[in-house]
Amino acid sequence: MLIEVRLFGGLRDKLPHAARGRGDYKIQEGASVVDLLDALEIQSELAAMLLVNGQQVSRDKIEREKLRLDPGDVVSVFPPLAGG
Repeated sequence: MLIEVRLFGGLRDKLPHAARGRGDYKIQEGASVVDLLDALEIQSELAAMLLVNGQQVSRDKIEREKLRLDPGDVVSVFPPLAGG
């Protein structure tokens, strides 16, 4: 199935450069958010904020494993932010 992935900050490098952090991504039916992060080689702690169709997903790994993706979902992943 195809989902849309939007990666921000340093995570943008996980997709081809031409994609500029956005693109369609093919993943197996019934995949969870954790499956997607694993496929993109994004460590859980680097996905500080994760949205599925604009709704924030818990940082708890068990909750993320329970959340199954559907075709056409839009997943946005933000790294930890620092500032001062």
